[in-house]
Amino acid sequence: MAATPSSPPQPDVDSPARSSKSKKEEEQEKRLAEAKRQIKELESQVVIKSRQELKDSAKAFRDQNACTLYDETTNKYKYRSCCGTKVSDLGVYGVGVSLYFQFIRQMGIVFLLCAIVLGPNLALNIMGNMVNENSALYKYLGMTTIGNLGACEGGLCESDEEVRNRCLWDAWPCEVTLKEVTQWLGMADGIGILLVLGWGIFFQACHIPRTVRATDDANVTPSDFAIDIPVLPYELKEGHRQYEEKLRNHFLEVLKRLGFEDPDAIVEVCLVRDYQGAISTFLAKGDLILAQQGDVIRMKELEGKDDSSSKAKHAKLEKASIAKYNKMLRMDRSIRTQAAKSDDQRGVVRAFVTFAKETYKNAVMDEYRFSQFTLFRCCQGEPRRFEGRALKIRGACEPSDLYWENLDFAWWKRACRVCVVVLLTLIFLIICAASLVYFQSLSKSTLASLNENVAWVVKAGNTTECLSFCDIELFSDRLCSSNGDTSKTWSTVKVFDQFTDYDNGYSWSQTCSNPWDSKCSNATRLSDVQACGGNSASMNWIGFQFANTQQIQCWAATLTKQIPEVQVFGCPVPPADVNERACWLVEENCAPMYPNTLQPVSGTWTARDNKIAADMSCSLDIELEVARERWSSFGAGSTERVSNPIINCFCQQQVLNKGPEFLLPPYDTEEKKVCEDWLVDNSLKVAKVIGAAAAVLVINQLLLLIYEFLVAFERHSTVTEVAQSQFWKLFLAQMVNTALLVLLVNASLDLPEVLLPLRILQIGTGQFDELSVSWYISVGTGICLTIFMQVFSTTVPPLIMAFVVGPCLQCIFSRGEVVEARLNKIYQLPKWNLSLRMAQTLTVIFVICMYSGGMPILYFVGFIYSIVAFWLDKWCLLHGSSKPPAYNQAIVNTCLNFLPLAAFFHTVIAGWSWGNQTLVPSEWSSLFFVVEIIFGKSKDDYEAIVSAYNAAPARDKPSMQWDYYEARMMDMAREGSWLIFCTFLAFVVYYVLLWTYKLIMKPFLSPICFALRECCCSCMGRRASVGDASWDTCVQECRKHSTLTSYLLKNNPAYHSAAVAIAHGDLRLSRNEDAPEEAVL
Repeated sequence: MAATPSSPPQPDVDSPARSSKSKKEEEQEKRLAEAKRQIKELESQVVIKSRQELKDSAKAFRDQNACTLYDETTNKYKYRSCCGTKVSDLGVYGVGVSLYFQFIRQMGIVFLLCAIVLGPNLALNIMGNMVNENSALYKYLGMTTIGNLGACEGGLCESDEEVRNRCLWDAWPCEVTLKEVTQWLGMADGIGILLVLGWGIFFQACHIPRTVRATDDANVTPSDFAIDIPVLPYELKEGHRQYEEKLRNHFLEVLKRLGFEDPDAIVEVCLVRDYQGAISTFLAKGDLILAQQGDVIRMKELEGKDDSSSKAKHAKLEKASIAKYNKMLRMDRSIRTQAAKSDDQRGVVRAFVTFAKETYKNAVMDEYRFSQFTLFRCCQGEPRRFEGRALKIRGACEPSDLYWENLDFAWWKRACRVCVVVLLTLIFLIICAASLVYFQSLSKSTLASLNENVAWVVKAGNTTECLSFCDIELFSDRLCSSNGDTSKTWSTVKVFDQFTDYDNGYSWSQTCSNPWDSKCSNATRLSDVQACGGNSASMNWIGFQFANTQQIQCWAATLTKQIPEVQVFGCPVPPADVNERACWLVEENCAPMYPNTLQPVSGTWTARDNKIAADMSCSLDIELEVARERWSSFGAGSTERVSNPIINCFCQQQVLNKGPEFLLPPYDTEEKKVCEDWLVDNSLKVAKVIGAAAAVLVINQLLLLIYEFLVAFERHSTVTEVAQSQFWKLFLAQMVNTALLVLLVNASLDLPEVLLPLRILQIGTGQFDELSVSWYISVGTGICLTIFMQVFSTTVPPLIMAFVVGPCLQCIFSRGEVVEARLNKIYQLPKWNLSLRMAQTLTVIFVICMYSGGMPILYFVGFIYSIVAFWLDKWCLLHGSSKPPAYNQAIVNTCLNFLPLAAFFHTVIAGWSWGNQTLVPSEWSSLFFVVEIIFGKSKDDYEAIVSAYNAAPARDKPSMQWDYYEARMMDMAREGSWLIFCTFLAFVVYYVLLWTYKLIMKPFLSPICFALRECCCSCMGRRASVGDASWDTCVQECRKHSTLTSYLLKNNPAYHSAAVAIAHGDLRLSRNEDAPEEAVL
């Protein structure tokens, strides 16, 4: 059957597309009508107040929520006196706040005691002369460290034996050697760290429990009357809407069974409903409702005005209000399941029950004391169960400590988030560490580069004899050992003197058949030199130019003349061509080393083990004409105007003679013109050091912002838990950035393959394989400077936020605000961040404890920090912050758990430093047998390993490093570090036992120990519960201090917006059920 062609379809006026369009328009009109109806309802509910009334109300709200006292005579809140308020009085804001200030105060006292004990150490450090540095910043800070301990005559020890037997202070003739008092100085350091550790143990074990009890007795708070029920039925099979009443009746029955028949025994039952994480959305929705209320108030103010401008403003406000309403509808759709429920239909995940008397609460807690463990809850009796479900009962926190956004969040979800955050924390630490590597590389001392130059000159001094060498050799190590890393193996461009170049080196002979002789007695050459203003001494030298810069630390030579003194010079650039060298003066082109005093004998003789150290003293006065001539010989912008030894010494001498004002512009004198480039360069060096220290502080502040977001992601249920989580993350980041990273980045380590990825962070790529004098000058001074800056950089910013930034923001955002609740929020004082201050304080304590063994001045810095932090934090809290949540003692306990770790790091750093025979020489103590047993090495083995490592060339040292470090650990058994060594061993035993218990034994032993303790208490008679305060007394006390008394969400000012949104949703549902309307605002 053939198909019949049909005509094209004609458009239908009632087509589906047109019909759907009409439906969409109808839906929009319906929403618009509903929005306008809501606006009309708001207009009937809002109360318009004058701007002055709103402002006065906001100020009253600000004062009420600050750390104030209510004055019943004036009916106003007055701010507490900073000096007149005792630390114990701060317990009303939570025992954690009171403990923080007690911690700061007592820490300052302990640091003062440590500073007194180590005062002789600091004084002897300053009296030494081992630090030679041309930067004033490095020099004076370096003088306070252990690197400057002891003195060599003339500031130079020419042999290792002189180093070990150097004088105690810079006074001659030497009466007391350093080795004679080393054990007493090391003992003082050990006593200092034991004082800190002993105080920490006392504070945690005795002072905190005593303070908690005293605070609890002195202050009547809601937590004294309330219990927390974290485990209870989620939903009742019958009568779920009567959940609150049934729970109340259950505990009334429990009290009745315990002998308390009081129908009014329960004041409040607060159920934490399962909002499925929607509280944050409710808060945002509540803010929109309040903002919409502001639009309505402004619209009412424009009523009756017929001018076009007022009408346009009215239309604009109406449009904005409708947009807010539509946004609220979108929020409701995002939480559709929650928006479709009334509050009493939601499941229950937690509850707080408040009793009328403290006695009732203590009785219930005692009845449910075994409910803390899952094992015992399985055996919970039926009378104790609620609707057939076992309950877990514990003491409640304060109402202000609750974090309502997260109370309904499942524990396993929170655990997963914590794992993710820990991973992200490590990633951010790596990123920040990589950033800090660059900044740390800027703050290097001039000694950090050691003696590296492209050319070296050996010149006779204080003699008329002309040099004559049978042989001469330069060494890269301090022992002048023939280890293959000497001038005879390096790529040599030439050996040269004043008039001759010996390309590819000089042909020395072991039989002295081809000696090199100076031309200082040659009359012709002498006349050439004298024409340039020189003399015979000006050409009495021999030089070596290498293909690459070389580090020289020792030299040896065979001579034929009796030369009493030789001085070595390092030249940063190659010498002039041989044709122009007659007027080339060594002193004007090369940096001087300390002179070597020789012991010549008649005939051919050998000078061995001549140490090379840069002479930073600039002992020869440089005239302006000489410096200016040298300066003018270099072009503008040349680095030689900074590094040239003549200009360098001249400028240093000008600074010493004319004072610090010579450092400042303008550069309008002849002396300043010559030194302009040098002054700018040195100013940049100081700026880089300060900038590197400041970079640590800036990155720590960035980490604060990042960790605030990460901690919020973890969804903790109390403010104390949030603060605790934020605290350890901030502390870990700041401690790594401030204390550990600087140590690891500057260390020269041969890392095993598994740790090679750490090279990305430059860990182990530094130049220090020992805590030497150079380390304390280059790295230690940077650590000191960072802690100096922490004194004010951590304590002043909160004051700036409270008294400068806060008032400015109030002026900006309060303009035009007409909603009382929103204006109250603007005027509210900023929060006082206990977690941040605790982390910053512990970082300071940790760094001080870790490095104070070699830098005792840090104890004085810690004492100053304690004074500044105590008073500025107290001022900020009492006059510039809103009332803090009622923190408990958990965060202070966590802080003190880290203190033994800081003391352990001290024993490692201090033991390593005090065992270093170059820094602090001392003999073996009677504890040597302990390290002999631990490491299986004798004294001979130790000497062989250490000597071989010190004599090895730089390229061979990495392969020997770990054997050397193992031998160096044995140095902790020296007389100078025996007390530190004993403390170190005690720490090792303590941490092994502690983590064995925590990781293996605790999960099994905790319930058993608890049950045994309860059985013992039952047999001996249980201690009577103290406290019989009534709820009315608590309310009066809380009203005096303006603290929160209710656990209900709607009574918490911080969640006013969420309560408004929840009530608004309940009202909409009641309308749908034709229930009578109620006002919600």
